[in-house]
Amino acid sequence: MLKKPRFLSWQGFRSQLPLLVLPVLFVISALWARAQGGPAWLWFNLDPDYFYLLDALNILNLTTPGHVMHPGTTVQWLSALILKLAHPATPSGALTGMVLAEPEPNLQLIAVTFTGFTAMALWGLGAAGRRVFGGWTAAGFLQLAPFMSMVVFKHAYRVKPEALLVLTMLVLAWAVVTSLTPGVLARRRVLFGILFGAIAGFGVATKITAFPVFLLPVFVLGAGAGMRVWSGSVLVYGLAAFAALVLFTLPAIGAYQIFLDWMVTISQGSGAYGGGASGDFMNWAGYPKQVLKLFKRPAFHVVFLISVVVLALTLRRRVRDGDPLTSDTEGLALVLAGIVVSQLAHVLLVAKQANAMYMIPSFVLIPLAFVLAWRLGERLLPRSLATGAVVLLAALVIAQGAGVARLGKELADDRRAARSVDMDRFKSCARVYSYAASSPSYALMLADYVTGERFAGWFSANRPGNDYWLEHWWDQNRLVFRDWRGPEDMRETLARYPCVAVRASHWYILERLLPETMPELIFDKMCRAGKETIAVRGADCSGQVIQP
Repeated sequence: MLKKPRFLSWQGFRSQLPLLVLPVLFVISALWARAQGGPAWLWFNLDPDYFYLLDALNILNLTTPGHVMHPGTTVQWLSALILKLAHPATPSGALTGMVLAEPEPNLQLIAVTFTGFTAMALWGLGAAGRRVFGGWTAAGFLQLAPFMSMVVFKHAYRVKPEALLVLTMLVLAWAVVTSLTPGVLARRRVLFGILFGAIAGFGVATKITAFPVFLLPVFVLGAGAGMRVWSGSVLVYGLAAFAALVLFTLPAIGAYQIFLDWMVTISQGSGAYGGGASGDFMNWAGYPKQVLKLFKRPAFHVVFLISVVVLALTLRRRVRDGDPLTSDTEGLALVLAGIVVSQLAHVLLVAKQANAMYMIPSFVLIPLAFVLAWRLGERLLPRSLATGAVVLLAALVIAQGAGVARLGKELADDRRAARSVDMDRFKSCARVYSYAASSPSYALMLADYVTGERFAGWFSANRPGNDYWLEHWWDQNRLVFRDWRGPEDMRETLARYPCVAVRASHWYILERLLPETMPELIFDKMCRAGKETIAVRGADCSGQVIQP
């Protein structure tokens, strides 16, 4: 039975201290995994963390952010706020110089702050779950949300939209669970509509692909309401969501047209990012396969199918047996139906570019769906499912702990491999980077290019002058040789150096395009740093210049 909330006294707070266990484990695991992955400028880390760091500086300098395709504005202004609060007395110009000179500690500060926010949301969700569902097991399941898939966890501690989407969905789950408290939604339906709208506006401002999951509040607001009340509360929700979206994207108001143009671009091709056959939104022949690909993770499709079965049995019992739903059962069923519909809608949208990373908002809702299906299932079966739920929770904690350990090992292996070749050994050479090279210079070069080239002058004056890069970011059918300030003549520039070292992880692109760009560039050595290739002319893999 659902329990009424009680005000938290000190004794009540102490009684909920066990709910801190999983949030603390999340923080420890996240910080450990981030440490295993190494600096954010390593090839597998830099996209898009460095983009959001430089756009945070753009906002600090009252400049429109340049990377607005997601739109990701919440990451940018929150990062700017964190940097400013960490240095409240430092003028923006001086703070910008400090961050550009030492980007890594500042990225770490932002990442740790985001992780702390997520941990607090986890604790609040667990407290709401225990209060409403009346048990530690349900609360524990809800708090497993960041661990339900390693896809969720490995993005949850980064400076990128996915980290804030995890936070957003935890807050949404907390609001949904709180709304299930007996009598609360009936008394505060309009306030919940506004709250849900604020959460939805924040989520969509973070990443537009999360839009379908915010169908969930439409179902939640219908519990115990007639059509007129429900439609009114949904209208409040929609207006609040739109107002919140505008508010949370205001720092990027000067780039709204860029975002809208990007939405048009990706809708005009059947493939990822608007590629593929033009004039067709989707590759319909391959669409079913893409949908199944997004459902392939067991934690997702198993709980989804369980939810569908439980809802079908609940409806069958009501229709066939004439068994009216109690108010709390109706609330549970409506919320579970909302999760199923929103997750399905999310899959159908994301299947255009079937990447599991885009499914993070739906993955975070898996534990809530399970708890709801479990509680509804107990009303359908003669015996309690509590023992099985406890066993499953324990098994998941162990399994996901092992998953975190495996992820940490993979990150550590990639870090060691990427750092096995220090580009300082090529200090006599022209060092040329391409996507995605492990180099502090390349991380800053690419990020500055993507965010509007606002800091090119500072970089040119303060970063190594023998660092260059090959740009193929927007168009992978050509290469543009660039220094800190912009395009340069590749032949003339490389002729000034006794040797050249070209580093990239996506070497297959350079293999295709370099012969067209500079066919006379023949390499003497092909060196490896894990998954990166370092091609060298005029020197060996140790950086020793070869005498002609």
